[in-house]
Amino acid sequence: MEKNIYLTHYEQHVFNLLFKKSGNIISLESIRCLFPELTVGKINKICSGLSKKGYLHRIKKEIYLIQSDPSQKPLISDPSKIALQIYPGYLAFHSALRIYDLTEYEPFTIFIATAGKSHTIKIGEYIFKYISVKNTEGVEFYKNVYVSSKTKTFYDCFSKPQYCGGYSVIAKALYLNKGCDWNKLKAYFENFASDTLCQRSGYVIELIKKANIVEIPDFIISYFKSRIKTTARLIPQNKSGGKYIKEWHILDNLGGENIVSI
Repeated sequence: MEKNIYLTHYEQHVFNLLFKKSGNIISLESIRCLFPELTVGKINKICSGLSKKGYLHRIKKEIYLIQSDPSQKPLISDPSKIALQIYPGYLAFHSALRIYDLTEYEPFTIFIATAGKSHTIKIGEYIFKYISVKNTEGVEFYKNVYVSSKTKTFYDCFSKPQYCGGYSVIAKALYLNKGCDWNKLKAYFENFASDTLCQRSGYVIELIKKANIVEIPDFIISYFKSRIKTTARLIPQNKSGGKYIKEWHILDNLGGENIVSI
């Protein structure tokens, strides 16, 4: 027999209003504003009681997830929406590719670009990774969430490929999207990218072009080649050897065939 979860009069009073916001994040300060007739101490006690009974789930200090059904585990129906309520930012990297149906894999990790510090939060079965980025331009409101535009998504993925699944995922996404706005992409690299990032990205983009995965204009390849300044590893974290590509001054320690085999 299931145990009945009894709510006190005041807990019921508060929850009746919070129920309408079920599935959303709410701060303790916002709850206090909703019930100005109750003292701070009373609200704190009510929220503590609702949390212990599973109607509120504490996300971080004074931040709660509202749950219409009592559970000691967080019940998350829309992780993308929840992610943007916890900390400011926008869906990016693999999560943005998924929003645009440019990848089929549905992960339990949600990637958010933020102007703040990088950090990770685990809530139930989901992991929310907040990645610090230098610029937060190119954001759109799509499918009820803030997400990087398609072109900005490709730039972000080239910038930090480890957060989208790697270069092969980018290649497949470009194929599914039939390319991107190359002029806008070039502008992002001109304004925000280092020479080394341009060098790595240009090498990968030329591989994609040569494999006929998608049509890529010559000017974008020429631009990236103009940014070559020194020798670099394709995967900086991978110290293993690889094939040196003289034209790009790149040590390909991943293998070009692994990038274009989509």
